[in-house]
Amino acid sequence: MKSNQYSMKVFETTIDDDNKFISFMSTNHELFKNHLILIQGNISKKISDYLNDQSLKYINNFELPRVKKIETKYIKPQEVKEIKKDHFKILTAPLRSGQIVKYNGDVLIFDRINSGSKIITTGNIIALNIVNGDIDSTGDFIIIPNTNQSNIVFHGIKIDNGLLKNKLNKIEYISIDNITISTISKKEFIWV
Repeated sequence: MKSNQYSMKVFETTIDDDNKFISFMSTNHELFKNHLILIQGNISKKISDYLNDQSLKYINNFELPRVKKIETKYIKPQEVKEIKKDHFKILTAPLRSGQIVKYNGDVLIFDRINSGSKIITTGNIIALNIVNGDIDSTGDFIIIPNTNQSNIVFHGIKIDNGLLKNKLNKIEYISIDNITISTISKKEFIWV
């Protein structure tokens, strides 16, 4: 027997308005071009033709096996500032698929974050190795190498992996309307 195991990203949705769906998918094509699109409900010929023209992979009315849901509470930026910053965690072993690290403070990661693993923190994150798993942070910044497989949520906003082109990227929270991404070198590290 020959077999393969895959971890894949799935975007599940329903369609109430064909034009709104097409507009949304066109705007976010880069984000979803490597996802399997799961559409619950009826698909019109217009939607089917659009998805096929865009070479987007999709399935219809399929029930995926569900893993245990993790409830994530997003913390408002003003609440984050009140949390003591003396909490610090160093991860030296790789995070395997299915592992979840929740931490109330800053996290420094030396080894890889594999697909299917997740880090949730109220502090800053510095990842120095390959990141294929999920990151959810409400800290002041995330330093991360370029990645095209990770789901990064920063202050409740999904970061487009296409913007992480450099060897090391700094995603920084400036204000509720302003999150910046810039390139940095290892010599610029200053832990806040």
